[in-house]
Amino acid sequence: MIQLSEGIWAVMWNVIGGAIVAGLTLAMQGICKKVRRRSFRMIFGKDVENDFYLVYPLFEPPSSEIVFKKPPSKVSRKTYSATNLSEVHSTAVTRAVNYLAYEIGSSSVTPPRIISDVDADKSMDISFLAIGGRTNHKTVDIFDNEENKFLDFKDGSIVSKESEDPIINVESEVDYAIIMKINPFAKSERTWLCCAGFGEWGTSGAAWWLSHNWKTIYKGAKNRPFACITCTKVGSDDSTKMLHLFLSSEDVQHATPKSK
Repeated sequence: MIQLSEGIWAVMWNVIGGAIVAGLTLAMQGICKKVRRRSFRMIFGKDVENDFYLVYPLFEPPSSEIVFKKPPSKVSRKTYSATNLSEVHSTAVTRAVNYLAYEIGSSSVTPPRIISDVDADKSMDISFLAIGGRTNHKTVDIFDNEENKFLDFKDGSIVSKESEDPIINVESEVDYAIIMKINPFAKSERTWLCCAGFGEWGTSGAAWWLSHNWKTIYKGAKNRPFACITCTKVGSDDSTKMLHLFLSSEDVQHATPKSK
């Protein structure tokens, strides 16, 4: 019978111990990933795993003769301005799509489908996240749906949907936004969300905040409908903070000045 030296035994046990630790580490990483994906589904809905849409607002230029100038380049090159554009996109929407597509793609099985509100105009039996306020057809669908018991925009304010009492008024130095989730009337198996700002920075800031802080909402809401109000310093998406989280119409009413 071959006898192994103490040194060889030590090496063998180190290898075995390392393999066990590596296996346990991989198992824990797998469990953590499953828990994260489950929490993510509870916020964004079950369709986020395989058939979920990011919907951006599409605008048409008022005239094909308008010249869209390029900002000056910092590198010496000859770049032309553009005319005859059939579509116009906001840089804030581009930022918002980038934030949300990356987070959804990394937290679910498949990346979201990115389409315009014009393309999704008649699509009601889908789950989606709409970017932008009432300039986006699908955000309007959320705000006007019977299941929205939370918030809306009116006369430069964020107001209670039911009482129309103001909660937040517009300020010049900051921009505000609504992040909202509902399960729409007659399509309760679907999930509709929006990041809707007063202005561009409110929208992109809300998208940044949601992509980085959805777990904060999960702790309070789990899989329930909700609405948030966020505040963003103009020019700085990562300055965004959540001011309110509402889980019911009663929560909204308690935040209005009349209730204080």
